[in-house]
Amino acid sequence: MTGCHSFGPGERTLSISFTMNEREEYPRSDQLVIWLEKADGTFFKTLFVSEYLSYGGFNDPDICPDWSSVANWMEASETEFDAVTAATPQVGPVLKEIVLSKEELPRGDYILFLEVHLTADYNELYSGKIRIPRRDATTPLEVSYRPERYHDATYNVLSDLRVHVQ
Repeated sequence: MTGCHSFGPGERTLSISFTMNEREEYPRSDQLVIWLEKADGTFFKTLFVSEYLSYGGFNDPDICPDWSSVANWMEASETEFDAVTAATPQVGPVLKEIVLSKEELPRGDYILFLEVHLTADYNELYSGKIRIPRRDATTPLEVSYRPERYHDATYNVLSDLRVHVQ
């Protein structure tokens, strides 16, 4: 994947790229969270959470409810909170490079999730399986709609979504 730089031998990186599409059909929220679960479906680690969501939005059952129900975010340490919290991505191409030590992300099979809140109780949940340390593997993610596809949506809020494991 272009734009990636090399990382140390004790590190792994997940390069997550997507396009945040402009949506004029509704007042936008676009709160976004990225997390990993183990292959058996148990929560593993939050990798990114937008600021509003991290500072209390997680208490709203309509905003990214899949993550909110598994992450136990109220118990996050200050270090974890600071490491993964950032502004909501702007409209256009986005590249998130998440660097973790091999201890933080050991070998194994995982499920990567991206959940984005649209408006009201509408959310899009993107997911796909990844294997660590599978070198230079690029994985597309599938989308599901929570509770259903937004009635005015003609396309997804995220497109061209790919995960590259290094």
